[in-house]
Amino acid sequence: MNSSLFCGFPKALALKLMKGKKTKNVVTDLLFPPEMIIEILSWLPVEFHGRLMLVCKQWYALIQDRHFMEKHMNRAPKLYTYYYIPNVATEPEEYNHVYACDGLYLQKHRVTNKYRIHNPTTKQVLELPDPQKGSHGIVFSYVPSTGSYKFVSVFDKSSTECCEVFSVEHDEFSWRTLNLPTRDFSNRKKKKFSVVSTGDAVHCVRVVGSGAVMVEEVVSLDLGTEQFFVTNIPKGQYKSWKKVWPLNFMGKLALVDRMEEDLCILVLEDYKKQKWGKRKPLIPSASMKILEDEHGTIVPSSFHQPEMLRLWVKDRMFISFNIRTGVEEKTERLGKEGHKLVEVLYPVQHSLARLKGMQPE
Repeated sequence: MNSSLFCGFPKALALKLMKGKKTKNVVTDLLFPPEMIIEILSWLPVEFHGRLMLVCKQWYALIQDRHFMEKHMNRAPKLYTYYYIPNVATEPEEYNHVYACDGLYLQKHRVTNKYRIHNPTTKQVLELPDPQKGSHGIVFSYVPSTGSYKFVSVFDKSSTECCEVFSVEHDEFSWRTLNLPTRDFSNRKKKKFSVVSTGDAVHCVRVVGSGAVMVEEVVSLDLGTEQFFVTNIPKGQYKSWKKVWPLNFMGKLALVDRMEEDLCILVLEDYKKQKWGKRKPLIPSASMKILEDEHGTIVPSSFHQPEMLRLWVKDRMFISFNIRTGVEEKTERLGKEGHKLVEVLYPVQHSLARLKGMQPE
């Protein structure tokens, strides 16, 4: 078959369908070339794929291929839902959402505090081993170099930050402790500690002490190599850390701040080379004033696209602001009786992603 037909698809992926053609499989022995079959299947809604996997061995292997899953996820519409702290007396839901990635949801049981992964699309679950207590947060993402999802928990132990990782495919179903780079923080007051995942790395923004002994740094864990990188935050950049919000900016750590009237951003361009970009305005003061005069105090929440910033008005609404055009594009007023709204957005993404050992719920 002419290799030019593959249109950028990995050779191994197309060969799965080519094998079917060689054996005169009734499905792939049609006039459609392999890349056309891949293209068609990747556009179909996820609810069809369970039945399509039963058509033949080639389609079964194809639909479980990581490249195909990513192609399908990129084409599926991505919506966002908002997380409420439920009214326990009336709400039957047993789990709270903790984190989401690729349509997989990390959830924590309200009573037992046990963690699990849930795919609401395929209706499969996997119970996770217990992490250490006192976690600052658990995040996870897919690591291409290892071909697996890796979980990271950062926690306090004897007033020291520690880190542990866990991979369903490669670990013996238990967390492994990594030696997080530490300093002598005794008798120093902690100003800020935040954990942000950017896909290929997990970043801990650590600010301790004051004055001449202030420590302002980012400790980054590269998930592929499990190597730590420490990057100093430019000295004197921030007068107060109460108005600095660490966010994921399109796969990079960003510090969004409101030191003056403007909303500004500083991006860690390369954590391995300890390289920062230039701090620059996101939303000028005039636009910030208009927004807050109409809606009240706002804080940055997340980046939906490079030019789209979601802003949060506590317990009231999310605002989608286009940084490029300087226009407020969408305001979502929220409310749910008997519930408290918290500042968390979760992508609702239909996905075929699964972890080894997942079972029907």
